[in-house]
Parts: sequence; C-alpha cells; structure tokens
Amino acid sequence: MKAGVLGLFLLTGCSTLSVWSDYDTHYDFSTLKTYAWLAGEPPSNDVRINNSLIINRVVNAVNSNLESKGYKLVDKDKADFYVNWFGGIENKIRQETINSYYGHLGYGFGEWGHGGYSPGYIRTYSYEYQEGTLIIDIADSKSKQLIWRGTGQEYLETKETPEKITADINQTVSGILSSFPPGNRPL
Repeated sequence: MKAGVLGLFLLTGCSTLSVWSDYDTHYDFSTLKTYAWLAGEPPSNDVRINNSLIINRVVNAVNSNLESKGYKLVDKDKADFYVNWFGGIENKIRQETINSYYGHLGYGFGEWGHGGYSPGYIRTYSYEYQEGTLIIDIADSKSKQLIWRGTGQEYLETKETPEKITADINQTVSGILSSFPPGNRPL
C-alpha cells in the first residue's frame, strides 16, 4: 500500500482541488454557535482512509477551521449543530488523444494549389490516477436533518510524507469549509 495514497488530496505544484457545497436555503445559520461530532459509522470502508492517522488529521483540521470561525466544540447535548465526514478513493483513467494531421501542403498551381498532404497520426494515451473525495456534513442538532454539505475532490499524489499529508488535508478541509456558513455573518 502506498503511504501517499493516505494523503487525501493534493498534487505538488498546482492544486487540482474542486469544492462545492449544498445547503438548506431556508435555514437560519446565524443561530449556530456550538458544535459536536457525531459518533457512529466509520468515515469509509477503505482502510486507506478508515484509520486513526487520517481520521485524527481530518477531525483536527475541521476543529481548527470551525474554531477559527468562532464556533465552539461542546458536548453533544449542548451543541447547535453536529459535524460528520466521509471519504473515498477511486481509481480512474483519463484518456488524451493527440491528432497531428497537418492537412494540405498547399504548394503548386491554381487556386487550390497542387501537391499532397502531410503525414499525420492520431494517438490516444491513457493515464491511471486516484481521486480522493472528502465530504463534510453539518446537521441541525434538534431536527437531526442535514443543513449543509461540502464536498472536495482532488487527484491524489503518491510518496507523500506525514507532514505533507497533514498539510494537504488541512488545505482540503479549509477549501471545503470556506463556504460555511453560507453568506456572510459575524459571530
């Protein structure tokens, strides 16, 4: 098993992180001040994600991000909202086709020229890669209904160090939670 696969999400150099969110447009997010973590199902069936190293990194990143926004981690019975996360890794194949046909050479006589065509070829390349997905859910503590979901997807890099994995997870969580809460509101 490649250690870098555990580092859910970032290529060196340029980020391939895509994030989006969905939320209940009728919910009043300004009432939220405190949160707690939901306990229950593991974040994934994949052992590359469902281990204490990755779980602790994601939880710490979410806690740090929410606390920087002014939210306070409290006991479950005192929370305004609950947080949970899920992750997955998919093997994917990308194909690129290169067409090097140059067309008519255009030399010679007359309006259309005279001559032949340049040689060309069409070649398709296939690349295998892994894509990680991280989903962060926010649920109302009273109704137990999902009120916000943020998702991030990224190409995974292999051969990462524990420090790089932590930095990548922090950046992914920050990107996902950048749209939480929806709209601007002071705490």
